[in-house]
Amino acid sequence: MNDARIAILGGYGAVGSVATRLLAQTVPGAALRIGGRDPSRARALVARELGDSIGQATMVDVWDDAGLARFCAGANVVVNCAGPSYRVLERVALAALDAGAHYVDAGGDEPVFGALSGRDLGDRVAVLSAGMMPGLTGLLPRWLARQGFGTCARLTAHVGTMDRMTPAGAAEYLLSLGGVYGEAQAAWRNGARALRALNPVTDTELPFFPGRVDAYPYLSFESERTVRALGVADADWFTVYDGGSHVMNSLSRLQGAISGQSDPATAAAELTRAAALDLFGRDPYQLMVFELAGTIGGQPLTRTLVLRGSDTYELTGLMTAMSATAILAGRIPRGTHFAAEALAADEVVDELRRLKAVTMLELFDAPAAALAAAEEGEL
Repeated sequence: MNDARIAILGGYGAVGSVATRLLAQTVPGAALRIGGRDPSRARALVARELGDSIGQATMVDVWDDAGLARFCAGANVVVNCAGPSYRVLERVALAALDAGAHYVDAGGDEPVFGALSGRDLGDRVAVLSAGMMPGLTGLLPRWLARQGFGTCARLTAHVGTMDRMTPAGAAEYLLSLGGVYGEAQAAWRNGARALRALNPVTDTELPFFPGRVDAYPYLSFESERTVRALGVADADWFTVYDGGSHVMNSLSRLQGAISGQSDPATAAAELTRAAALDLFGRDPYQLMVFELAGTIGGQPLTRTLVLRGSDTYELTGLMTAMSATAILAGRIPRGTHFAAEALAADEVVDELRRLKAVTMLELFDAPAAALAAAEEGEL
């Protein structure tokens, strides 16, 4: 991998800068090409993180076919950290593949997977959804299921984030609520999707979450792939909102953008401002609580996996960088894959334990509610 040539589109952004730093650390000697519409920011990142000996800053516009082709030319791997994915779709992927490069997308999701799945990639690899959510949220339940479980019966997930939003991330989030990437209030029952099986839970307390929160059921396509892979009969998956009055008020006003009937860019700008107001004076966090019931050694047991982080973009950048290094090392077979299914879960968990942005990563031999009760008893 020492002579690898990696082109990172959006390499100076919130996710791209993290992926760039990690790739420079884990692939020593690689040549990193940092591209985007603002060459001054690309040059600043090269000077700060890489140096001119291994880093190259270049101007590239994702909507310029010729410029995008030049950016991808000669690269072993093209990493796309630009967005929003709902607009970019497969543009960068096709440019990378046409240039003979492998491809990693921090987003991508189902629309891009559908566009690429019918193409013959030859010996090349494309890895999509290489982020925190989707990505890490699909990988961690798989890792949990491999911790001794013989059979898996039920999964309950609570995933919440209190952090800043980028405009691209806000736009993707709004579209996800409208059913682009899943189904609100759906659950997994008897091995199949059950519509309107769950109702939102407001002003409640949840294990490991600070204070009172709101929990909204949402079965994403990633969640559904995960529970199918685990073979569980039943699953409940909740998105958790922590005291976000500005965000919640914005969401109530942005139904047009959520349903795809109005401009998502304008709505995303409002949601970005609302998230900043909710975060003011508070420490950002990402919290994932996965509870899996099944059998271990023939005996029933419930285990709970808890991850708490302090930076959404560090977690996303780690998944993106690990996808690129896994491709370069030949550990992912040719074809199109989702990161949650393609990456070695043990390796990702090991890297998470070393990441400063991860403040807690623990596996407990008990249900989440029992752990919370025990903690309250100690207090």
